[in-house]
Amino acid sequence: MVTNLLYLILGILLLTTIYVVVRTILFQRAQGGVEPIEGVPVNADEVAAHLATAVRCQTAPLDDTGTPDPEAFRQLHQMLAETYPLVHQQLQREVINGYSLLYTWHGRQPELEPVMLMAHQDVVSADPEGWTHPPFAGEIADGFIWGRGTLDIKNQLISIMEAAETLLRQGYRPERTILFGLGHDEETGGTHGAKIMGERLKERGVWLAGIVDEGGGISDGLAAGVRGAVALIGVSEKGYLTVEFTVRGQPGHSSTPPPQTAIGILARALSRLESHPMPTRMRRLRPLYHGIGRAAPFYLQLAFANIWLFGIFLRRWLVRNPEMNASMRTTTALTIIRGGVEDNTVPPEASAIANFRLLPGDTIADVLWHAKKVINDDRVHITPVEGKFNEALPISPHKGPAYASLSMVIRQVFDNPPVAPFVMLGGTDCQHFVPVCDHIYRFTSLVMDESFRGLEHGIDERIPIAGMARMVTFYAQLMQVWGTKEMV
Repeated sequence: MVTNLLYLILGILLLTTIYVVVRTILFQRAQGGVEPIEGVPVNADEVAAHLATAVRCQTAPLDDTGTPDPEAFRQLHQMLAETYPLVHQQLQREVINGYSLLYTWHGRQPELEPVMLMAHQDVVSADPEGWTHPPFAGEIADGFIWGRGTLDIKNQLISIMEAAETLLRQGYRPERTILFGLGHDEETGGTHGAKIMGERLKERGVWLAGIVDEGGGISDGLAAGVRGAVALIGVSEKGYLTVEFTVRGQPGHSSTPPPQTAIGILARALSRLESHPMPTRMRRLRPLYHGIGRAAPFYLQLAFANIWLFGIFLRRWLVRNPEMNASMRTTTALTIIRGGVEDNTVPPEASAIANFRLLPGDTIADVLWHAKKVINDDRVHITPVEGKFNEALPISPHKGPAYASLSMVIRQVFDNPPVAPFVMLGGTDCQHFVPVCDHIYRFTSLVMDESFRGLEHGIDERIPIAGMARMVTFYAQLMQVWGTKEMV
């Protein structure tokens, strides 16, 4: 009896081992190399000067609601027209809602679905205090172009225009129509620019075969446990939900307080909310590590191929990394709290704001239900903040011509890094084009190391001159590939 039981246990262990090994072998993926390309000729110094000029156009909003500065956009539009004459002679240019720009490069086969390359013209504001070079001076020094927007995202805007101008000089005309969508208020939600542009395309019956906007890049350390540069393509974006929590209590003098004040009730609710986050979704990371393939250590391939067995250990390791934690769950961030105004007075009301970033698969309704269940106190009123919510975006496929050719171009231009899909933690103008495209990708064609961390929206934002030139090479190659009938 004992012997039979041991045989049974050994048999189960053997079958489990075989199953784990087979799943790991199937999960492993050799991406294979591609031949590097020489690319179009790029004058790096000239491109740097053009970006510097664009930086000097201070297209930061005039207020918190995103009101554009008409003079700044006039300067930028004039600069684009003067710097890229062939683009403005041969492409159709539309001004959307006063400031956003939509360029149409008509292809030789108009029956093919168009593609669109995107960037935005606006930048966030910048206090000059602490900057090595003034944020809107557009200075070139020490191998960098300095200034607000050099990373977010006038580099992409200028690269698109440079690439198109270069190809037009060579007499290139795509088979497939190519659109350039340049919104003017992405930093404040894109509701007056990209949203209207997307609606305009839908009204015209336009369906896009692919979109590339700002997003992931190429960097070491982007994926936990993986050494070496990895290129990440955003295939979705997390949703956004801001919620106000309000408690109304009995006001009075602090010398005779009630058993629980509004502040005390609210504090308990917030503590419970923070200590009981939304559940992790480990499987959301599988496409990322599958895409990275053999660049990931074997133990990670083994673990992600067999989450059913190793999921608990993976979860404990990954949640310690803020980026990985945010990549596999809907996050909760307590951001604002308001209460009393005098130290000897019990306030009649206390309130707080929390911001949730929704993982695809979780809905706004799910988050509100979770918050109500966790807090479990009817005295706490839970209210979504008007205009501060949107669902997570659909996940674009990481198979098919659009993704495969984008991946190929990345490897051609950037020395064959592993390319993998991931979910963007922040938002872009892409959200406004979901009704007209199923293949939306977010990729910023720049190699970034740790020195870039925090520069977007931060002090001393800058981009290497050589990196800027390579962005032009990337966009010229992508236009030539996506501009074909087969997108290869």
